Amino acid sequence: MDFHALFDAQYAPVYRYLAHRLGDRAAAEDLAAETFLRAYAARSGFVDGSPRAWLFTIATNLLRDHTRGAGRRQAALAEWAGHPATVAEPEFELPDPHLAVALAALRAEEREALLLFAWADLTYEEIAVVTGVAIGTVRSRLARARAHLTAELAPERSPK
Repeated sequence: MDFHALFDAQYAPVYRYLAHRLGDRAAAEDLAAETFLRAYAARSGFVDGSPRAWLFTIATNLLRDHTRGAGRRQAALAEWAGHPATVAEPEFELPDPHLAVALAALRAEEREALLLFAWADLTYEEIAVVTGVAIGTVRSRLARARAHLTAELAPERSPK
């Protein structure tokens, strides 16, 4: 595997996906860099399959760790300050607030599949690798996510 070519081809898509999910460019840059650092360190263990799916698996795992850690830090600070903990989900800074609300209402695994498809432009097969589920499960999650978004956003899109 030519790692330099992989980096050149996939850094921007990985960064964009993380930036969309986090709504924070600096954090996205950090996680994208960490994604490629970990991939480079583990490159000898990559045997076959899609290098792109492998990178997005690393990025998605780092994203989960980051958001979990951010929630714990926020809760600890709130407790220390004597305020009730409210853990915000910083993922959705979208121009359409209705879309942000509809996405936030999805089950986490449906939202993840949808965003990997829409923002990372991954195939069903790549999403299956990233999420560790069967392709049929990916199809089901995407269908449920689309149905939910259609139901939630249809009233907003119709003329009043």
